[in-house]
Amino acid sequence: MKIENPVSNDFWHAVAVKCPWATYFHTPAWAACMARTFPEYTVSGIGYIMEDGTRVVLPAVAREKKRLLSRKKDYKSMEPGVYGGFIAEKILSQDATAILSRYLLAMRSAAGRIVESPFQPLHLSAPFTAKGMFTHVVDLGPEFESIAKRFSRGQKSNINQGRRKGIAVRPALHVKDIECYYDMYEKTVKRWGDKAAKPYPQELFFSLFLQKDPHVRFWLAELDGRVIAGAIVLSWNKNIIYWHGCALQEYFKCYPNNVLHAAILEWGCKNGFQFYDMGPSMELEGVVKFKESFGARKVSFKSYRWK
Repeated sequence: MKIENPVSNDFWHAVAVKCPWATYFHTPAWAACMARTFPEYTVSGIGYIMEDGTRVVLPAVAREKKRLLSRKKDYKSMEPGVYGGFIAEKILSQDATAILSRYLLAMRSAAGRIVESPFQPLHLSAPFTAKGMFTHVVDLGPEFESIAKRFSRGQKSNINQGRRKGIAVRPALHVKDIECYYDMYEKTVKRWGDKAAKPYPQELFFSLFLQKDPHVRFWLAELDGRVIAGAIVLSWNKNIIYWHGCALQEYFKCYPNNVLHAAILEWGCKNGFQFYDMGPSMELEGVVKFKESFGARKVSFKSYRWK
């Protein structure tokens, strides 16, 4: 096996394009955005060429930690806690995955975390330690109407009410839209209080928008010209992922999030995507019920660590 550490962007991108389970989180573009936003990280993907010629990449960023006279390199596949794990030009056997993981364990002064894709479990064994997680996925098809029939009765009612109230959905077009989005996000974090994780800096959102990548789409819900809800959706190959969202609490009764997700689902169907991943719910029962009201099914995956 040949190893390229760090892997070149061309090698990495080519594998991500061919990998059937890859998401935008697995691309060098996402890793570069993380490194721009969080300077302590460097883009640190690892490339492999297997004995049969198959190209493989472990998408990652990494940071160095100094400890007295030693240094440790801490890998994240992928930051911030999103899907990572090996991507390849074809399905990897369990034996192949074991060979790749042994290389990680053999790296000197290295540790890290891998969040596997729910569409390609890694089945890593000790000394990797695993934590179970889950997401919710809507299976798409060419006809949005058939997807909408699977919505719960309450969800259909909420979407209809939102549309009657005048909720309109559009993509973000200008930097001003991102400023509105971040303002909503700050208010959302404040509303969550102690339950909120450490907030993302505004540089992350501007970086995603300003790179003008067609795979990154900011969706906005408006009422009377005011942005009242938004979502960041990432597309790659046949998958679209709802990565981030926020909304103004005073407009909840207008159901902007309901109309927003319905619009995203319709767009996904029209553009030939197979899955809409609505993301982990942090075990919040209300969030789980909301996603399942769109016909989403629960899919388990694991987060691994090694030392």
